[in-house]
Amino acid sequence: MKLRFLLTIVLLPPVLVGCGGHSSSPGSQAATRHATQIPSARGRPVTEVVAVRLTTWRLPYPVARAAMISTSRDSLILAGGLLTGDRSTDRAVRVDPSSGRRKSLPALAVPVHDTAGGLVGGVPTLVGGGNTTEQSVVQSLEHRHWRRAGNLPTTRSDLGVVEWRRHAYVIGGYDGASVPRTILRLSPRAAPHPAGRLLHGVRYAAMTRIHSDVYVFGGEVAGRELDTIQQVDLATGRTRPAGRLPMPLGHAMAATIGHRILLMGGRVTPDRQTRDMWWYDPATRRLRPAGRLPSPLSDAAVSSRGRRVWLLGGETPVVTARVIEVTLR
Repeated sequence: MKLRFLLTIVLLPPVLVGCGGHSSSPGSQAATRHATQIPSARGRPVTEVVAVRLTTWRLPYPVARAAMISTSRDSLILAGGLLTGDRSTDRAVRVDPSSGRRKSLPALAVPVHDTAGGLVGGVPTLVGGGNTTEQSVVQSLEHRHWRRAGNLPTTRSDLGVVEWRRHAYVIGGYDGASVPRTILRLSPRAAPHPAGRLLHGVRYAAMTRIHSDVYVFGGEVAGRELDTIQQVDLATGRTRPAGRLPMPLGHAMAATIGHRILLMGGRVTPDRQTRDMWWYDPATRRLRPAGRLPSPLSDAAVSSRGRRVWLLGGETPVVTARVIEVTLR
């Protein structure tokens, strides 16, 4: 996997950091707000507000391109990732994003970054990734230890993993030479199984699920960001076009809020990031502005709960430990 070395320096606003291993209060700096009028179910416009704030707590270490696995309503696992100095890590931590409480977990069996994960039959599972080369390893957290649970048919990094009906689906990525189109389904006690194909392969795409549909936004191929949106129906394995982005975009973050998708940050070129956010409406396949992040950001881990979204770590372009909360009011 090719890592980029960026020379741009971004001056960040100061962030209050809690001491020790736990944060006593979520707190934040003053939030920025973006108000938009949208049609209601009755056709009358209503005003919605997207509020963005930096939390006072930070991750225990700066990290980007890590996997995020939701394990319960109140906690998630952040595993692997890229540390300062372009080093892959075997670190994993359990985090409650609403309070900032976190607890270290055992080390991964294999250090990886550009990885993804999810629950497979209820078991936290980390899929692929890279360190010095692309990896095919599947790692599971069982009996309080990470172990090698198997392998993908080929190596795959820069991928996405989406959960549906106790399975995890591997979408997109890079095998060291190409961008595979095959979607793989991971099931308990079974080998990875083909479950569909993308219209075109892509790495570093943002993706999220609504019901059985996964929306794959942009991404990167051959050092070029894309503006395509692909819609994958996990129930049938069928993929179809679902609109266009307002600009080419890779390394972005996406989260489902109700029946819409919030698309956040990313790279408009391999060396230029954005702080813009957009709403995507699957019913109309249209995008509209949703405000801006505190500064340009890409490659953060994403967690969402109801009308709140957290972006953990990422690149600004330096690797960061800060956490951003986005709330729909």
